[in-house]
Amino acid sequence: LPPGWRNNPAGPQRVAFDGPAGRVEVTYRVCGDEVVELDPELADSGPVRLCSASPDQVVLETAGLRHTLRVARSAGRSFVDSAAGSVELVDVPRFTEPGERLDAGSLVAPMPGSVLRVAVREGDRVSAGQLLFTMEAMKMEHPVRAPGAGTVTAVHVTAGAQVDAGAVLAVVSEP
Repeated sequence: LPPGWRNNPAGPQRVAFDGPAGRVEVTYRVCGDEVVELDPELADSGPVRLCSASPDQVVLETAGLRHTLRVARSAGRSFVDSAAGSVELVDVPRFTEPGERLDAGSLVAPMPGSVLRVAVREGDRVSAGQLLFTMEAMKMEHPVRAPGAGTVTAVHVTAGAQVDAGAVLAVVSEP
């Protein structure tokens, strides 16, 4: 069997790029026969077959026509040249660090679980290491402490709440 063989179809993959016309999100699936199924909005001419691919060139076939795309990549950017013209695309990270999407001072749940106790209210001044919440996860209690001195500017949970890993519990601003 070839490497990566599956007896069921793989789930769709998604990539996103920022380009001259705004954000472009591409949903695709590579099947065992090397047919690439694109998002129907992008593949209005039918199935796309991957003829060849290398780091600097991709050849696709659709509706009996072959399209050669020259690709150069540098620092999260793709420069694509084809008979239709040239375009610069900026990669949109597929997975970002949670801290990149959060307000400064956000305290997040370390794992999925339930909030047992809330020891602070909005407006409270806290010191470094002070207990703010107690969570229960995996049949154990887990303290959530203030990383530094500051003021609690928001509390997003109550006792008894179920939270996912990375959910914002509170925001503590620096003094």
